[in-house]
Amino acid sequence: MNSSFDLDNAARALRFPAHQVTRVMVLSADHARSALHAMDHALGGCAAEVCGLTLKPVGEIVEAILRLKGLDDTAAEAMAGRLAAATGVHSVRVEHQWGL
Repeated sequence: MNSSFDLDNAARALRFPAHQVTRVMVLSADHARSALHAMDHALGGCAAEVCGLTLKPVGEIVEAILRLKGLDDTAAEAMAGRLAAATGVHSVRVEHQWGL
């Protein structure tokens, strides 16, 4: 992502250490199995701390919300790319929460 707004620098400016920034991956998939397989693949070899996982049906698809700590912007973008490339995944969104 080529953005003039760097979230890691913003977190430092707000005095939130990197370990206090939670990355939230929101993805939609065909079914729970696809979402879980995508997350298992994306987390392989990743040093991120999993803080939470929620799966819920939304019509005919499943929404998965994965909360992680210990990822910088680059690692979060790479993980979102791995999630998006997984079979059965329709969309991925990354959110950033400070101080939670």
